[in-house]
Amino acid sequence: MGNTLIAQEDTLSTLIDEVEIRATRISTSPLQQPYSLATYNASPLQETRQQLSLQEYLYQIPGLFSLNANNYAQDLRISIRGFGARAAFGIRGVKIVVDGIPETTPDGQGQIDNLNVGIVERLEVLKGPSAALYGNASGGVIQVYSKADFKENFQSAALTLGSFGMQQYQIGRGVVYDKTRAIFQGTHTLTSGYRDQSRLVNTNFNVRAFHDFSEKSKLNFQVNYTISPVGDDPGGINAESVMENRRQARDRNLLFRTGEAINQLKIGSRYRLTLDEGRSVQLYGFYSNRGFEGRIPIPSNGWIDLQRNYMGQGGHYKLEKDAFEGKSTLQVGYELALQRDVRQRFMNNEGVKGDLVLDQVERFSSAGIYALNHFKRGPFLVALGLRYDLNNLGVNDKKTDDGDQSGKQNLAAFNPSIGLNYEFSKNLHAYANFRSGFETPALSELSANPTGDAGFNENLKSQRANNYEIGAKGVVGDYFDFDATFFYINTANDLVPFELEDFPDRTFYRNAGNTTRSGLELWGRYRITSALQARASYAYSNFKYKNYAIDNEDFGGNVLPAIPPHFLTLQLAYQDSKGWNARLQHRYTAEFYANDANDATEPTYQVTDLSAGYRLAVKDMIFTPFVGINNIFNTKYSDNVRINAFGGRYYEPAAGINFYGGVRWKM
Repeated sequence: MGNTLIAQEDTLSTLIDEVEIRATRISTSPLQQPYSLATYNASPLQETRQQLSLQEYLYQIPGLFSLNANNYAQDLRISIRGFGARAAFGIRGVKIVVDGIPETTPDGQGQIDNLNVGIVERLEVLKGPSAALYGNASGGVIQVYSKADFKENFQSAALTLGSFGMQQYQIGRGVVYDKTRAIFQGTHTLTSGYRDQSRLVNTNFNVRAFHDFSEKSKLNFQVNYTISPVGDDPGGINAESVMENRRQARDRNLLFRTGEAINQLKIGSRYRLTLDEGRSVQLYGFYSNRGFEGRIPIPSNGWIDLQRNYMGQGGHYKLEKDAFEGKSTLQVGYELALQRDVRQRFMNNEGVKGDLVLDQVERFSSAGIYALNHFKRGPFLVALGLRYDLNNLGVNDKKTDDGDQSGKQNLAAFNPSIGLNYEFSKNLHAYANFRSGFETPALSELSANPTGDAGFNENLKSQRANNYEIGAKGVVGDYFDFDATFFYINTANDLVPFELEDFPDRTFYRNAGNTTRSGLELWGRYRITSALQARASYAYSNFKYKNYAIDNEDFGGNVLPAIPPHFLTLQLAYQDSKGWNARLQHRYTAEFYANDANDATEPTYQVTDLSAGYRLAVKDMIFTPFVGINNIFNTKYSDNVRINAFGGRYYEPAAGINFYGGVRWKM
């Protein structure tokens, strides 16, 4: 049979030789990877999940911490070893790739409000700076793979109902014809939200098609369309307001009708050609158009219209051959991307669109070339990487009655990496690596100019990072597998958010000097019986500013906000041959800071969730009724913490105990 897979899978029995990790670009078995990696297979226990947020799949990955799952105007905030924690909205500093196509824009801004969570089949997470592999803003990498492995026609549907008016309707259809397969999936979600002013209406449609011209020539194609006319923002409130009424929205957010509406289309394709044994070529291309309308709780600049066009193309050549009494896998490739944002800001007259205040066209183009090599000889595997990126930024000020603030700049970066994996035995490996990273300011961060002018904030610099890592992973018999990693990271010019009294409710950015980050990540899984497994993950994070002085304040020695020093998850998963399955999940989050001054905190909290379902076969149909309880013990905690918010408005309270249930159908 084989042994249990070391990667963090959610199935109850997986074998080592069934999976290869692709997040490192050169596919290798999990035990042989010289980096800290985690994988998560969402099915079959996915059937009992609520499927409202990708956060539901991320708790079991040590080193990854997420907030803001329930503010649909701001999107999930994901941090990996501290990278991404600063994001005021969307995902920053972490590269998101969906089915091989980048979701993160060239300037490093990502969002997953267009991701249909119900079709997620597998996640791969590469932790730590990975610029030699993925270029800009890759302090971690999340590869998302949607459902694709089917051999027969099928139809599916699902209905989920939950607390706070939550409704979700899903349909799916898989078609197989000769050498072509296609899968069509749609989801409509709406909820009133836990807090006032926190509604969501979202419709998502996804298509993936696969055609095999031959065994050596394969093409796939994907289309994603999302329309979300309602995504309200209740805003952050201070500690006194939380005590008064956890469910209230900030009064100014109600007054200015804060929130967003989006409309996004994404088209992509990948082609793979095997030239001969050991040689292959792979190409991809994509185009994305995103329309965004946002309202923030200020009159001037408070109504935002953004039209984004984003396109890219890339490819690589791979050569595998015997060399120096070992095996060498060489991959050389390139990536090109272009982002063009037409950004306009208007007066927000208490929820009514007013006069034009800002009108500019922003662009960000990037070109990267890289070379990677995995060399395997005996018990050693050495991984080398080298990448050069050239980024061109520019802004064209279209409203020049107050002067022309147009400008441009070039940001180049050169990043190496080296990793070593040593095989003590077939099921016990040790690894060590060095990787570097860089992160340019995003266009939205550059255009948030604390002077109040148009154009870019020319004082912002790129953030740099170096990552050192050592770890071990292994399998003990058929019942226990583990991964343990220690890392040390130093960064320079950290980009951090702040607010100003002269511009309340607007988020600006500044470079925060240097940081040091050390940590320990542990993961383990124990197979109690063939039907019952226990999993645990733990992350210790010691992240501090080495030097950081601003105005008359010195934050040197302070702890980075929005990252708990201790984060622990425990899970029991049950699945038997009769169709029953259940999951009990508990997480512990230690107290963490809400600001750079370290004088405001989010207290320690613990949250427990439970879900269960039953697969019932009726002729050719399978019905799966399911139920779930989130936050069983009604813990009071914050779903999000807004870093350095002015006036102490750090907190966005999370829901107490809440319920969901439904039924899934497939034939």
